[in-house]
Amino acid sequence: MKIAITGSIACGKSTVTKYLLKKKYVVIDADKIGHDILLDFKVKEEIRNIFSEKVFDGKEINRKKLGEIVFNSKEKLALLNKISHPRIREIIIEKLSKENDLVFLDMALLFEANFFDLVDKIIVVHLDYDKQLERLMTRNSLTRKEAEKRISSQLSSDHKKNLADFVIDNNGSIKETEEQVDYILKIIEGEVDDIKN
Repeated sequence: MKIAITGSIACGKSTVTKYLLKKKYVVIDADKIGHDILLDFKVKEEIRNIFSEKVFDGKEINRKKLGEIVFNSKEKLALLNKISHPRIREIIIEKLSKENDLVFLDMALLFEANFFDLVDKIIVVHLDYDKQLERLMTRNSLTRKEAEKRISSQLSSDHKKNLADFVIDNNGSIKETEEQVDYILKIIEGEVDDIKN
């Protein structure tokens, strides 16, 4: 069974995925795939053609410079996604196909990139907006305005919550979040056992 873990930026997906990894589950990290493809020669050439040399430090893409451009323009973000999403999708499909049992896909932009068809169930990690904003500003050293722009570039946490099979409320302690994960795992593993029998 393929399960997506998603949520808006700074809502605590990494808390959930770290816990799953600690419990020895397989987790495919879409962010890492997204970062890795920026090292690909063809991707770099396409990005250079659209965004010019200003997003490069020597031969490598400067993700911070690229981020400043795409988070300030929906059109530029759409252009970047047009380059990166097909490659990310291809790699995710390949990685998912190698797993027979329960596998988790950690992907913030699951809905925005229309990748939800790749999974059987969706878990959304939810955090109230004020806490999300505060966490993003602290974590990424952003101004309030910069953080708000990043959050608004994705579907809202409330919207994602409505599209989920399971919701993890991450407004409490880490222990409370982990207890919710354990509860969901019992349900999912019961379904996996039902499928196998």
